[in-house]
Amino acid sequence: MNPLSETERSPSVTESERVFDKGEHYFNALIEAINLARSCIKLEVYIFEDDSLGKAVSDALIRARARNVKVRIILDAIGSYRGLECLSRSWENIGIEVRVYHPLPWQLNHYPRSLKQGGTLDKALFFLRKINRRDHRKLCVIDHHQLFTGSFNISAVHLPREQGGDHWRDFGAELCGARVADIEQQFDVIWQRQPDSHKHRKIRHYLANISDWARTHKNLAFEQLIVNADNKIWLTSAYFAPSSRVIRAFKYAVRRGVEICIIVPARSDIHLFPFLTATYYKDLLNSGIKVFEYQPRVLHAKLLIVDQQCILGSTNFNHRSFLHDLELDIFLIEPSSLHTLESAFKHDLTHCIALNSTASNSSAKNWLLQLLSKTLRYWM
Repeated sequence: MNPLSETERSPSVTESERVFDKGEHYFNALIEAINLARSCIKLEVYIFEDDSLGKAVSDALIRARARNVKVRIILDAIGSYRGLECLSRSWENIGIEVRVYHPLPWQLNHYPRSLKQGGTLDKALFFLRKINRRDHRKLCVIDHHQLFTGSFNISAVHLPREQGGDHWRDFGAELCGARVADIEQQFDVIWQRQPDSHKHRKIRHYLANISDWARTHKNLAFEQLIVNADNKIWLTSAYFAPSSRVIRAFKYAVRRGVEICIIVPARSDIHLFPFLTATYYKDLLNSGIKVFEYQPRVLHAKLLIVDQQCILGSTNFNHRSFLHDLELDIFLIEPSSLHTLESAFKHDLTHCIALNSTASNSSAKNWLLQLLSKTLRYWM
């Protein structure tokens, strides 16, 4: 199916930007926007749970389709493993189009929904080779001009406990206006199985990695942001296990007098990850980099503030995000967004334990789990 023509797109849209640091606010805004959609909805997400929140979002998508809104959904085969078949069938029965990113080799029922073309054997071999490549992006484009993105999956874990969730710490954003067009085009490239056409374009308002060239450009952009920092680097990373290149960039910045504060989780939904992160503590702390462990709940957020630049999205500072997964991060340009997220970072610091060269959490003392996690860090 061809994308909508330019004449079907909104002729003029007011530019706006809004950030969220609470899941209930983000999803209320998302569902409200879906309920107001007039022409099309394009949703791409790593995890879509068939839980209370998933049902609420799904019901909104079904109502949109009943209004004759075109709805397309891309889900990752591993992230959305639970309930994927049931959700896909219920959507397809009413005309919602679904594609599954890299089904597992044995998920033959998802082969017709896959982005890969070819015969069954060709697909099976491809999915076996690409089993480690996942779509970790979280975005929803509505009517060509409204974008929701960040680190929120469609899962009730992001909601407060009184709403049946686990109150994970995350950030999200809503953008309206011309900036949405390029990100929608990327969705279309993935959907239509086309080569990335952005190679020779200077994109300054987001970072993505849907091709090998784009991945190299994105990784270098993160490194250059760190290297070129003047005053401060504030980083929140749910899964922190960066490459040696990134570590060198941090050390170079701190030697020039840049303040570097990194918030990592004390506990994680991936139980092995804090042990892996702990293997970096000694080197970082001895270099003058400040490391803080967030205590109250699961930290799933991904946020980078460098001087007056603010980047929010799905990328973790780990090997998976830099080497394997599809990611999307946006540059926020409104001063109010920077102020809100700086305030949120400072607030999170009040709920952290500051580490020093002689003290860290108990995970750092378990050398066997450290060794195991470090061995596996290429895939984590």
